[in-house]
Amino acid sequence: MKVNEKGVSKLSPPGRLDERRERKRKARDVSDVVPDKKQKKRIFTWRGVIANSDHWMRWMVAVILIVVGATLTYTQLGFADLVLPDGRVGYVVVLLEVVALGALLLGTLAGMTLGVIIGGVLYIHSQVLPLDHYELTFVTPLTSIVMFGVCGALLGILFAFVLRNNPSQIKRVIYICIVCLVVSELYSLGFAFNVFLSILVDIASKEGADVSTLVVQQKAASTAMQLGDMGLQANSTCLVMALICSIGDYFARRALAYHGFLGLRSVFGIWLAVVVICTFMAMSAVSFAVSSGDELRDAEKLMQSEVGYLRTQLQISNERAEKLEELFKQGEVDYDKVDIALLAELSDIFEDRLLLDGYTLKDDGVIIVTIGKAIYASDDERFNSSQSLDEVFDIDTLQAIDLSKSTGKMQRIVFDDPVVLSSVAGDSENEDARAVAQIHIAYVYAEDSPQVIANSEGDEVAINESIIMILPSNMVFAKRSSLMMWMTLSSLALLIVVFIIVFQLLNRVVAKRIDETNETLARITEGELDATAGASGTLEFESLSSGINTTVDALKGWIKEAEARMDAELSTARAIQESALPRIFPPFPDVMKFDIYATMNAARQVGGDFYDFFLIGDDCDDKSGKLAFVIADVSGKGVPAALFMMTAKALLHDYVASGLELGEAVEEANRQLVQGNDAGMFVTAWVGVLDYGTGHVHYVNAGHNPPLFWQRDGGWRWLRQKSGPVLGLFDMPYSVHSLECHAGDMFLLYTDGVTEAFDVNEDLYGEERLLAVVEDGYRLHPRELLESVRADVAAYTRGAEQSDDITILTLEYGVPPEVTATLVVPAQVTELNRVNEFLHSELDRRLCPQRTQNQLDIAVEELFVNVCHYAYPERDNGKVYIQRTYSAEPKAITVDIIDDGIPYNPLEKPDAVTPANIEDVPIGGLGILMAKKCTDEMRYERLDGSNIVTIVKKW
Repeated sequence: MKVNEKGVSKLSPPGRLDERRERKRKARDVSDVVPDKKQKKRIFTWRGVIANSDHWMRWMVAVILIVVGATLTYTQLGFADLVLPDGRVGYVVVLLEVVALGALLLGTLAGMTLGVIIGGVLYIHSQVLPLDHYELTFVTPLTSIVMFGVCGALLGILFAFVLRNNPSQIKRVIYICIVCLVVSELYSLGFAFNVFLSILVDIASKEGADVSTLVVQQKAASTAMQLGDMGLQANSTCLVMALICSIGDYFARRALAYHGFLGLRSVFGIWLAVVVICTFMAMSAVSFAVSSGDELRDAEKLMQSEVGYLRTQLQISNERAEKLEELFKQGEVDYDKVDIALLAELSDIFEDRLLLDGYTLKDDGVIIVTIGKAIYASDDERFNSSQSLDEVFDIDTLQAIDLSKSTGKMQRIVFDDPVVLSSVAGDSENEDARAVAQIHIAYVYAEDSPQVIANSEGDEVAINESIIMILPSNMVFAKRSSLMMWMTLSSLALLIVVFIIVFQLLNRVVAKRIDETNETLARITEGELDATAGASGTLEFESLSSGINTTVDALKGWIKEAEARMDAELSTARAIQESALPRIFPPFPDVMKFDIYATMNAARQVGGDFYDFFLIGDDCDDKSGKLAFVIADVSGKGVPAALFMMTAKALLHDYVASGLELGEAVEEANRQLVQGNDAGMFVTAWVGVLDYGTGHVHYVNAGHNPPLFWQRDGGWRWLRQKSGPVLGLFDMPYSVHSLECHAGDMFLLYTDGVTEAFDVNEDLYGEERLLAVVEDGYRLHPRELLESVRADVAAYTRGAEQSDDITILTLEYGVPPEVTATLVVPAQVTELNRVNEFLHSELDRRLCPQRTQNQLDIAVEELFVNVCHYAYPERDNGKVYIQRTYSAEPKAITVDIIDDGIPYNPLEKPDAVTPANIEDVPIGGLGILMAKKCTDEMRYERLDGSNIVTIVKKW
């Protein structure tokens, strides 16, 4: 549980959630748990803890509570009796707990409605099938429908009042307990008042205006014993009510917090369990009612049969009638004086008292035979001939006996035996408790058996004899417990099996297919657009899978179209970016004081690295002047980095070329970048200025990787001096460093795409490996040194994706430049002559021997023809780029044959074995072998979608 600064409690959902779902959860928790201002003020319209939940959920909760209330009523649990060790007896009003929970969860109006409905069910049950004396005696429309409805409304109002500010969990429990205590006390007082009021009204209506005080006192005392301890009822009901409401409040708010985070299986499983439990309760209630009704009908048939049998026995027994008739005729007995005393005096002549032999109180209940109102015989020793019915039964029981005689139907009574009545006036609490424990519902059936005899005057006189049979409810429902036990167990087992089967069906038919669909969607979301949804089995899933696949196909088409458009745009952007970088080598062929070479290989189609070099001032000639050379790396990649790169390159070029002191020029360029840098991007840069007339170098390092510098007398070393931070973030000055160069000294500048390149094991290339490569190639010209570094990085990262732009610049002082030129021709064999003329023009100018030229022609012809035949199998407009580079020391020419066709490495073919006979040579079999033998070096590289075959020929 978490509590914010305003005291609003929020329940944390399970698991780790992303920020968006967390914000939604918090917003929902506040709206669900905390009432708004209108709800705070209008407590009479409070809609409960789950006020903002789904409408169907509120209805489901209401239906569940109604089912629970009806089940408790029809299984005789609405008023659960409670007997303490000290003898006190009370009742827990369980139905009131259901009403309280409804008022808490659903609000004031729903609580009142629920109370009215449950009270109505209780009243109907008390009239149709009451199962205990409490329900039969005390449940009236006032004590059920009206009082439950009022309690529901009162609970809703009080809950709204105490929970209006959404208190913390502990305070909520305390407030709920207080509300439950108040309502339970009021309910108990109101119930007792209504019961006693109804008793007084009932007595008055039956006895008229001459009701004696003793009768009222006896009835009130009997009623008080039957009600039990009302204080115990109020306290026990409060305890159970507070416990149920606190648990219900906690889980309701917990469910609101988890709403939307549970899977289909969990949600369906929970609701299926609720439905199964409600079904089980409803089945139990129906079974209880049906079995009770069946046993009542069986009991009535049994009582009718037994009473009919006894009446027949009385009618066929003539001894008593004959002796009475003889006494009447002799005038010894007056018919009008046949009473209890006379029967006692004449008991010796009534030998047919043996009529009830074989009947026992335990097995057959109470059986009483009367003459008039005088008890003649009984199987219960407590009823004898010294008593009359008026002495042993109250007026309600006597009325029930008369009603049974007139209707021929069994009647319900609250059975108070003589022990109960004799203890009414007692003062002992134990006697009261014992008396209440003996009060129960019983069923009475009675029939008259009139006997006609002649009196002393010869007139026929009818003597009214009656047979009364009383069965207590425990005898009537003797089989119900065992029957309900087996029905309950079988129903429970059946519902468990149904739950398992339905849950498994859901899992297999719905949830499993949804999971498969979600897995497919997850793969599609991750970019695997070739994944297809295959959930099937029902029309809905077939339609869903078809819709997903159709959507993905359309998406693939849109993506392909967008990629094609983006590729075209990025290709244009790359062409623009490359055009901004110097690409002609040597850039200053007339200047024999230095040789410079540079390349940039972007990780994407456009990159953020750049290099630049240019002469400063108009007074530069072939012997003296200043050369500025720059390498830089912009933060980020892609189009934003490329745009920032163009700005940074232009500013550095303009300010450095303007002739300002180098530190001031870099500072001004940085100031311009800072002012327009709303995106917070930055660039690392190394800027150097070489006075190629004197060999003096000034340089500024703005947060860039340290370059490598080679001197003949000292080897390679790192230039680690820093001049200031990266460009674009802070407006501040930059210091300038300097060094002296001699003929043959060399610079190697690079970006972090070199040293921070990763192999397939995610290990860095590093500075140590770079240093090892350049130490092996210190005798190479700048272009060759750059190519060796780039080739080593490519070999190290083979199989891994390029993670950053790779830019390298090499500069050697005091040597003439290599001469480079490029020819572009269609990929057609007929263009071979133009290629040869392009190469021979440079070779003749460099005084290359004819034999060397012939050997170079053989190699170039083989490789060029291969490109024409195999590079572009599906198109006729392919191009071939022929690039030549002349190197003076040692004299050599490097020829690059470049195409954009399919990947093809001619050097992967094994060298052919030279046959003894020329006729055995296969067509094309010796071409590559001859090309290798005719050149000093041959290598292949696949770079940026191009095949590059390089051959070197020296002389």
